[in-house]
Formats: sequence, C-alpha cells, structure tokens
Amino acid sequence: MSPTLHLLGSGRAGTAIARLLARRSFPIGSVCSRNLAHAEAAVALLGSGRPTADPAACFAPAAWTLVALPEGAIAPLAAQLASRLPDCRGAVALHVSGALPGEALAPLRARGVAVGSVHPLAAFADRARPPDSLAGTTFDLDGDPAARAAARTIVAALEGHPLELDGDGKALFHAAAATAANGLVALLDVATQLAERGGAKPDAARRALVALARSALDAIEQRGAPDALTGPIERGEAAVVAAHLAALAAAAPELLPAYRDFARATLATARRAGRLAPAAAAELARLLAP
Repeated sequence: MSPTLHLLGSGRAGTAIARLLARRSFPIGSVCSRNLAHAEAAVALLGSGRPTADPAACFAPAAWTLVALPEGAIAPLAAQLASRLPDCRGAVALHVSGALPGEALAPLRARGVAVGSVHPLAAFADRARPPDSLAGTTFDLDGDPAARAAARTIVAALEGHPLELDGDGKALFHAAAATAANGLVALLDVATQLAERGGAKPDAARRALVALARSALDAIEQRGAPDALTGPIERGEAAVVAAHLAALAAAAPELLPAYRDFARATLATARRAGRLAPAAAAELARLLAP
C-alpha cells in the first residue's frame, strides 16, 4: 500500500500532483492552508482528504508530506514546526519548489523526518483545470536518501522522469528551467508584437510564430543547441540585421532593446556553434551594441 500523503499548502503545483497521486491509490490525509476555505476547495478538487488550517496536522510517522508553499515560507515554517511536532520517525517531507534545495526543510530532521524536494518541470497556469497527466514530465529531486527514494516513487507513479541533483545545483537548474519556459513566453510575446506591427493579425501571427518555434524546438531535441541554430545571425548576414534594426527604430522603437538583447544572445550561441566567421561576428556585435 502507498503511504498516506499529506498536502501542506494549496498551490497549483502541489494540488495538481496530489490529485494525480490520489488517482493512483495514494490515500490523501490532511490538506492544509492558512485559509480554511482554500483547503476545503483543494479537498474538493482532490476528491478526498481532511481540510485543516494547522500545518502540524500534515505530519505523522511513516507518512509523506508534500510541501507546496511559496518559496519564502518554506524554511520559516519548517523551523516553527520543528518545535511543535511529535516524533515522526519514518516520515518524509518533500517540497515542490524548483529554486530551493530540500535542505530548506532541515529543521524537521530533529523530529525524525527525512527531507528533500521533488519539482516538476511543468507549467500549472490554470488552477481550475489541473493537468490530467504528468507522464513524460521531468522532475528534479534532491534530499536525504529516504526522501530521494520517496521522490522517485512519486515520479514513477506519475510516469515521469527523475533527475537527481545535488542541493547546490537546484538554483542553477531552476534558472535554466525559467529561461527555457518563461523566457520562451517573453520571446514570443515580443515576436508577436513585431509581427503585428508588420501588419499580421494577432491570431495569424500567433499561429505562425508558435509553429516556427515548435519546429525550432524539434530541431533542438534532435540535434541540440547550438547546432540547431539557423537564421541571419548564424549565417553572418549583418545587412539583414541592420535592416531589422532600422525597421524597429522606425515602427517599434520601444521593442528595439528587447530585440537587441535577444539578438546578442543569439550571437553568443552562433559563436558557440563555431560556424560564424570572426569578421561577421565582430560586425554583428558592433550593430547590436547597446
């Protein structure tokens, strides 16, 4: 039988994970939020559990606790709970933060709790429509041996891929994830604005650019970056980039800094690919200087 799973916090990621685990026969115990109405709403979404406003109710011997709190609240709450909890030997606590190591829960070790983290590389944008599956999702994890084992069990139950990190690597890996996901959204937002300024209708611009980005992602998956890079910067076409800059200066000057930032990052990738002639790289760097 699976251990009882408690949920501390009613955030989107933790609730989504707990909901999927409940469907895979993990019994849900306490579901805690400072706002009891939020806990009750989470229980309704999970289909089981006991709503509570007391975080100590989410810990018990041999039980597992998902800590789904804002990053700034995790370590302070662990410190507070360390003096309140009874002996919880055999318990595991895993937070779902991407940036913090499992060590943020370290005070709980004094009560016999193994601590760690399990963080899904997935976006949970809509609280009312949590995902029906996380199959294929990568979860980065770290922590004590027992906590890592519990995290691997959770990832296997969700049909995901575990990626074990040292605690010191969590912040860098989270920066990578934020760059890949949030940076892509920002990039396409700028690109869509540029397309609209060029006369494309919003829906048409979005369809075209998302399809183009998807093809680039497919190339990265097959060949890896920077080898998947194409386009005028990769080819050293300074005249094309100069035309871009002139068009932006005339029609969308407020987007010029963002274009330069993205183009300089592209230039750095092109240099890493090793196909750009030094003279072309120097001319592009001159054009793109702030």
